[in-house]
Amino acid sequence: MVSAVNNSVNSASSGNGSAAADLSDSFMQLLVAQMQNQDPTNPMDNNQLTSQLAQFNTAAGIEKLNTAAQNMQQTMISLGSMNAASWVGRSVLMEGDPKVTVGRNNEILPIADTNATPESQDFNFYLKNDADTVTVTLTDAEGNAYTADLKNVKAGTKKFSLDDLKEFKPAEPAPDTEYTVTFSAKKGEDTVDVTGLTAETVAGVTLTDAGPYLHLVGRDDMVTLADIFVIQ
Repeated sequence: MVSAVNNSVNSASSGNGSAAADLSDSFMQLLVAQMQNQDPTNPMDNNQLTSQLAQFNTAAGIEKLNTAAQNMQQTMISLGSMNAASWVGRSVLMEGDPKVTVGRNNEILPIADTNATPESQDFNFYLKNDADTVTVTLTDAEGNAYTADLKNVKAGTKKFSLDDLKEFKPAEPAPDTEYTVTFSAKKGEDTVDVTGLTAETVAGVTLTDAGPYLHLVGRDDMVTLADIFVIQ
């Protein structure tokens, strides 16, 4: 599959080179035709010829620049594809609301179809800017919600555990219950963007001319590299 991507790079480069050659041929044909059909009593002067040549050089230069940019883009896609192939079997974090189960001792445990280990008490989110307070909400299937706060959290991708959450309101979450975890954040009176992250395992990679697509364990859809926040 990687070789297929490389072949597409060579093909794109060849096609762009042909376009540049066609542009040059077309210009020369038009220039010759113009000179052959000019008015003998009012021939093209040197300034006009120089001006047209300068315009052509500018157009040709832009064409070459576009060709170089397209070739570079294809090369980056090829390199990204080969790099993505090494992700198979690895864990990644991507946007989504984590689902957890509070155990009998009020330990937060991931549900069976997530990627974390059974003893894990960790959850992840991405915070766009520093926040005075990040509110973590656990919501069960009936809509019952339990909240606790994290204080003075810096911007970036963050990992916390149940041990970091104190004084749930209105009460401690009921044990042996599955919850969806959501987040909100504030800096003073201002809202701060926060994104929940779920852990997924990369099962395979499909390489295309548009770039690599990742297949994730337990999911039918595919995602792009742009959907990934962290490779673990």
